[in-house]
Amino acid sequence: MKEIVEFRIVNEYAHLLLKSGEGKKTGSNTTIYITKDDPKFEKIRILNSQIKEKNNDFFFLYSNIKRYYTKKELDAATLLQMKIKVTFEPAGEECGTLYDQTAACKICGANRKQISTLMLKKGSIPKKDIVTTIAGEVVISEKFATAFKQRKLKGAIFKPVVSGTETLGYFQLFASSSLELSDNTTAGVNLFDLSEGSESLELTIPGGYHIRLEKEVYKCPKGHTIGLNLLSEAFVLNDPSITEMDFFASNQMIGVKRGLLRPGPLYLCSPNFRKMVEEEKLSGFEFEIAHIQ
Repeated sequence: MKEIVEFRIVNEYAHLLLKSGEGKKTGSNTTIYITKDDPKFEKIRILNSQIKEKNNDFFFLYSNIKRYYTKKELDAATLLQMKIKVTFEPAGEECGTLYDQTAACKICGANRKQISTLMLKKGSIPKKDIVTTIAGEVVISEKFATAFKQRKLKGAIFKPVVSGTETLGYFQLFASSSLELSDNTTAGVNLFDLSEGSESLELTIPGGYHIRLEKEVYKCPKGHTIGLNLLSEAFVLNDPSITEMDFFASNQMIGVKRGLLRPGPLYLCSPNFRKMVEEEKLSGFEFEIAHIQ
């Protein structure tokens, strides 16, 4: 497996790390792709800390980790993490989907209960076989649902998706089985920041607009959420259902309660699930290896 980290560095500070012509400049950022053993990686850690301390600013505004596996590695995996490539809006709540917010954790906002059929705006769903709204509502195509049933795979629940009184040709996907993540699963703001939350903040942005940012919880003391972003591969505790089912959600959540956003689970799957995606040429999926402990 090869791990590549993307950083989008603020142009004002890019010269502290990069030579002229290095990186791809886009708007106010310069993007680079490096491995963790690149000397630039440790230098980014140092510069980010220095600029935050000196200027109360950020050296980079975005980072992302991409893992590349050989076919042999993927084929040998007993369990995989299923990642959804495409996110869209509006979310269900904006279209009339009802939730019982009293069921959610009062600290981190996880585990609210959906109490109506998923309602979405007609024509808003991307043309993929799996997508998710910004609020974590997972939507699949009829092709996906049919393939899953025909192959007699286990662990998925399909419910209709509607727009007003019209039933759309899509389904909302739920997992009927769950797995416990181990402590080796790492989540945080980014690779250099494992903060458990953010403090409330008031600031003025260009144009004289005054903004108040509310305090956010990334790691719930009750164990519901474990961090803002997933930073490692998924590590799960061994469970008999791993050999019996084909689709799972994690018990612990990743993310934050922020506006329409809510923490959501990781999704895990069997080799047969991945085989279905490849053989049926289903779109919108990525897979990483998940480790069983």
